[in-house]
Amino acid sequence: MSDFLAFKTRTCEIIIHYDKCIAPKCKFACVKADRLYGRNVLKIVDSKPVLAVPPGEASRLCNECLACEINCNWSGGGAIKINIPL
Repeated sequence: MSDFLAFKTRTCEIIIHYDKCIAPKCKFACVKADRLYGRNVLKIVDSKPVLAVPPGEASRLCNECLACEINCNWSGGGAIKINIPL
């Protein structure tokens, strides 16, 4: 597994830094947030969040709710950064 997961959505890029990820201590806050507010783009594999869909589908499916980053900052290690170009 590489040091990070990066995928593009329609208007931004989501990066999960595995070196900062404290899963499962955070109880997978990002995946739970994605299931509650998002579109089930993330899943858990080997105790880390990964894409549940192909990268091309993630750009179409993600509703860009930002909940994964917010919940990771609240309950996790701040491993998710969302880059929104202005």
